[in-house]
Amino acid sequence: MSNQNLSRTPLVRLTVTPLQGLGTICAVKFSLAFVLCFTAGQVFADSYSVTIKVVEGDHQPVVGAEASLFWQVKSGAMESVSNESGRTDANGKTVLRMDDRNEIRPVLVFSADRKLGGVVGVSKTNEGKELTVTLRPTVRARGKLVSTELNSKPEWANTMVTPDGFRSRFAQDMGNSAEFSFILPAGKYSFHSYGSDVEGKTQTVTLAAESPEHDFGTIDLNATAIAKLKGKPAPAWEITAARGVKPTAKLSDYKGKWVFLEFWGFW
Repeated sequence: MSNQNLSRTPLVRLTVTPLQGLGTICAVKFSLAFVLCFTAGQVFADSYSVTIKVVEGDHQPVVGAEASLFWQVKSGAMESVSNESGRTDANGKTVLRMDDRNEIRPVLVFSADRKLGGVVGVSKTNEGKELTVTLRPTVRARGKLVSTELNSKPEWANTMVTPDGFRSRFAQDMGNSAEFSFILPAGKYSFHSYGSDVEGKTQTVTLAAESPEHDFGTIDLNATAIAKLKGKPAPAWEITAARGVKPTAKLSDYKGKWVFLEFWGFW
């Protein structure tokens, strides 16, 4: 289809709610009943391949090591949940097929027994190349989440891990226990914890290979403004714009009546 023909037909531009930080814009051409979509700022149509070679400290290849862009804690164990993953062969090598996101992305690698691990940065500039990652001892990082302001733990919580020097997170532990327990290679990481009715908190720590476990202890998360008001009288409001009511209207004017409040937000 030529640009000339496309321009003759009216288009409707729709802005779709972003998914995991990615804004998508769609142009809908009703006359031909099809949809043209592209991702604002980033296009993931291109992909590339890179070979990851995994070795131990003595440069011997590690067979059966697993490399992945994203991991999740399941039943206390680190499991890959990314399609961009692979296991090393007899030569300690695996080929990963990656989406191009115009950034250096961290790949977390573990030996089969999870006793050794390593991190390597990968981008499209590495297309067709072989990258070597040397595994080192892993450390268990654990902690508990609570909110003293609410006198309880979050009903649901998630802790996500970002390795130092990268933007992308590559591991998470979420659920109803309000606890987290990761196995990670020794190194520096940021741990971001958040949950229901609580504000998020980020802590940066260095996991030392000499210490097999790092205990964060109990992390106190501040309650959200709305959570602090649960079970209490609603606060007074100030109307900045009104339709169908006087700008001087007060919440107390509707005492004994149903009042529907809709809160808008984005993430």
